[in-house]
Amino acid sequence: MFRIRSLSALFTLLLVACVFVGCGGEKSSSPPTPSPYAGHWKGAWVDTVNNEQTGTLDITVTTISGGGSIAGSVINPDNESGTVVGRIGNNGNIACTYYYRWDTYIAIGALSINASGHLVGNVTEYDIYHFVARQDSIDLIKQ
Repeated sequence: MFRIRSLSALFTLLLVACVFVGCGGEKSSSPPTPSPYAGHWKGAWVDTVNNEQTGTLDITVTTISGGGSIAGSVINPDNESGTVVGRIGNNGNIACTYYYRWDTYIAIGALSINASGHLVGNVTEYDIYHFVARQDSIDLIKQ
């Protein structure tokens, strides 16, 4: 029981830190700097530990202060869809939540735009018990 409480506390602290990174500051009359990741992106995710698990990620990134807001959908290997919401910082650090009808996962990682113009990177998905559910590789193409 001690381990679960420690992991839970650590995970909660990590999520709070992710939410507040880039938040706050003085108000400005000028619009925020456009996110380098702004736009509509769609492509594949692959579980790098268990390669038979693949799916589709379809997200739109809109500019907000300190990065981008993420909204979209995710499709799992069973062709069941869920909703994605979160943030991506201008440095590529990403924190989002996948909401399925039956479960919720938190994805934390880093993405970047490669030489081909794809949004690529890796995220770790955590289940509701704060245990690692998957290690995913993401490759999205701007639509």
